Amino acid sequence: MLVVAVGLIAGLGAAGLLKVLRFTQELFWRSEAEDFLSGVVAAPSWRRMLIPLLGGALVTLLSLVVGQPLRGHGTAGIIESIWVRSGRLPLHRALLRGLVSILAVAMGAPLGREGALLSTGAASGSALAQWLGLNAGQTRLLVACGASAGMASAYNVPIGAALFGLEVLLGSFAMELFGPIVVSCVVATLVSRVLIADHPSYVIPGYTLLHPRELLLALVLGVLLGGASALYVRGINVMSDLLDRVSSWLAPFLPLLAMGVVGVVAVWLPQLLGNGYDAVNAALLGRMSLTLLLVLPLAKLALTSLCAGAGVPGGLFTPSLFFGALLGGAFGMLSERLFPGSAPSGAYALLGMGAVLAGTTHASVSAVLLIFELTGDYPLVLPLMLSAVVSAAISRRLEPESLYTSVLNRRNVRMPATIPHWLRQEGARALLKPVSKRVSPSAPFQEVVALLLELPAGEDLYVTDEAGRYRGALVLDELKGHLPDHSLLQATIAEDIMDTQVKPITPEMSLSEVAARFAQTALERLPVVDSGRRLLGTISKMDVLRQGTF
Repeated sequence: MLVVAVGLIAGLGAAGLLKVLRFTQELFWRSEAEDFLSGVVAAPSWRRMLIPLLGGALVTLLSLVVGQPLRGHGTAGIIESIWVRSGRLPLHRALLRGLVSILAVAMGAPLGREGALLSTGAASGSALAQWLGLNAGQTRLLVACGASAGMASAYNVPIGAALFGLEVLLGSFAMELFGPIVVSCVVATLVSRVLIADHPSYVIPGYTLLHPRELLLALVLGVLLGGASALYVRGINVMSDLLDRVSSWLAPFLPLLAMGVVGVVAVWLPQLLGNGYDAVNAALLGRMSLTLLLVLPLAKLALTSLCAGAGVPGGLFTPSLFFGALLGGAFGMLSERLFPGSAPSGAYALLGMGAVLAGTTHASVSAVLLIFELTGDYPLVLPLMLSAVVSAAISRRLEPESLYTSVLNRRNVRMPATIPHWLRQEGARALLKPVSKRVSPSAPFQEVVALLLELPAGEDLYVTDEAGRYRGALVLDELKGHLPDHSLLQATIAEDIMDTQVKPITPEMSLSEVAARFAQTALERLPVVDSGRRLLGTISKMDVLRQGTF
């Protein structure tokens, strides 16, 4: 019942906020929500500069009134609430921030409307759980249900929003979590379909990419947009870090200054105002020039980073779709010129949306399904999956943190690992260190002692034959009391005093097996050998203990 209630509240809240968005756009731009760009283009230059400036003034004024900035895109705060704060979110602040975010986006802020809907849905779930005195686990789940329901109602994407909640917010596909989130998303979507609209957010032709050459191009696109996704995340973070360093007296006025810059740029590039729905739709339909397809994404990234860092509240999900769609459209247009007869650029714009979404969130599963539901174009699902997975892998290699976890890292909030235990656990090979010194079985006693005394504390000397095969270990402490008669030392060699009872480790052994082997000896290090008993290196007890999971 509570899950259904959260979905209902999130759906009604989303419908109300979207009504505010449309009313504000009609009031200031004299345009319908689905045709926002035409109203902006028809507006004189002074209005394009003035209205965003008024939006920045509104954010600044309210920040001064409440005594704290309204910055942030919300999703990172929701993740932090779930994992660190036992699901606690202040409802009044979320409602105020959501309303200001919607007004700012309607007045031209180059951010996404979804930030307001996610945060209000999540805060509603948190407030309901606290009012009923639920435990921390149930509160966390209701927060995730509310956030996912907010996204589902915002874009009419129940499946993708449910998986977004599981993959991004909760970091788990456990069946115990799947059911409640799906129910809340279904309820919220039903409400939005009754009160808002019942069709995909982007209505496009049925594109198909099945030729092997087109699948190869999708793979190349995934690689390129993986790098672009890392650039997007890095750009947002760098700008935020720079603006965090401004003087405290100037910080409240940053939204005003940032929106002023947005207004000036909009005189020449009106497509950058708002969440960019019309520009994305034009790219998906192949109705945008190559110049704009290349210029607008970089300009959008710059202005989005500026506004987000300055403290203008809003989402980064929709701007990432803008960024990916236009870069994908540019790639498709260039592909058409290089390979006549290729698929239309709009098809690659759709792939670009999914690739950048996967690359910035590091959540390829939910990215694929979100794009599929946003456009309803199932025939593109195979190349979409390919480009999304490749983009996420490349982006993760270049920028280990996602768009959301990077924000938390700047606050010194560390998220627990959500990768399964058996995947996190490294084997013996990962801890292998090379051997600094080794001796032959015929090495004289004086040489052995000199080498042992040169070794750092805790290291031992190993005896290997001409082929590098392990024969035994020489441990300084164990030599005490086991030396032959002093008169025979000149004739003693390494083979006479080596310990053949030290059992070596193989690279294929798991850490649990290595830990068990260390439990049988007092040595700080153990030798590692291959199947032919060739000495590969050593593993230290300290390195094994640092892993912490056996």
